[in-house]
Amino acid sequence: MLNEKSAQARISKQLGSGIPALLKQHFSHWQERQGLRVNRGHCAVLAATLYVLNLFVLYRMGNISGNVLLSGGALVLFFMILFYGMFRSGLHRRFREPTLTLPVICAATFTMLLVAYLNRSTEISLDAFMLTAFLFGIFHLDTRRHILLAVGWLSAYLLVILLRGYQQGSATEFQHDLMRWVVLCLLFAGLIVIAIQIRNLLARLASTQDQLEHVQERAVRDELTGSYNRHRLNHELTQAKHNADTQSVPFCICLIDIDHFKIINDDNGHQIGDRILREFVKVAHDSIRATDVFGRYGGDEFMHLLLGSELKGAVMHAERLRVHAGFLDLQPILHKTGISVSIGVAQYRDGETIGQLIERADSALYRAKKLGRNRVEWEQ
Repeated sequence: MLNEKSAQARISKQLGSGIPALLKQHFSHWQERQGLRVNRGHCAVLAATLYVLNLFVLYRMGNISGNVLLSGGALVLFFMILFYGMFRSGLHRRFREPTLTLPVICAATFTMLLVAYLNRSTEISLDAFMLTAFLFGIFHLDTRRHILLAVGWLSAYLLVILLRGYQQGSATEFQHDLMRWVVLCLLFAGLIVIAIQIRNLLARLASTQDQLEHVQERAVRDELTGSYNRHRLNHELTQAKHNADTQSVPFCICLIDIDHFKIINDDNGHQIGDRILREFVKVAHDSIRATDVFGRYGGDEFMHLLLGSELKGAVMHAERLRVHAGFLDLQPILHKTGISVSIGVAQYRDGETIGQLIERADSALYRAKKLGRNRVEWEQ
């Protein structure tokens, strides 16, 4: 049996190896969120570019003046630089909605309404681009903000119509603009209803996804202890073997058996035995690395899969687990103070089957029991 002090020192060094994996996992999630924001930013830039191109076409056709084109293009460029600077500097993280969906839509709305006020010929494409801006936030804005956005946009557009009608004094064009505004009110009302339905659908999909994940999680968990079951362990072993064969990533397994558990179960009853199993699993989960896999292999036997570890490091971790199990205080439910465990460790060899690996670990476990229990043995 290994010296416990040296084992503890070695284990403390190896325990930190799980931290980079956790950081990598969180970083990958952050990258995914950032990637979605970048894609949305690209869509916004594309829509802004198409709007400026639309103004250019109207200018070439003689429908708008060069000043209107320059004013619209300058506003678009200004807002693009502004939002790019906010995302680049990280200032967007200070907002409640880091995607800045609502500010982007408001900036687009302001630009298009100002250009429409300067020259009513731009209203030819105003509806299409306003709907594009409205749909841009359909998955990110709640119903209240959608309604406020629609009311604000329609109110601002009505103000443009009234100002333009007062300045130009054309009753025919004014009536035409009002009819256009009424149609847009009905259109936006329909879009809000559709947005509500879409959000309800997304909520149901999210709920269904949560339920599915819960069912999937239960399918790979042992009902009694909450640790992984044998099916999940076999899946993880297969994946570890694939990584070892293709990428030369080492791994080890520990077969763990609670000493004299049958006697404890017979003397104290199955409920006490079940509680001991649950308490041991809690200790085991607190002792292993975040990158490892732990589960119930059957009865009072558990498996600890150490990914990326060679035999020496796996033995150190097994020794750590053995010591922690010995410190488990079971006096409230047992006449004796605690339990002990025997552990057999084996490292995967190139070309061998999972069954052969488990057989070697089981042989080491048998040897640990034969040599007095409460010890760690391993297969070279």
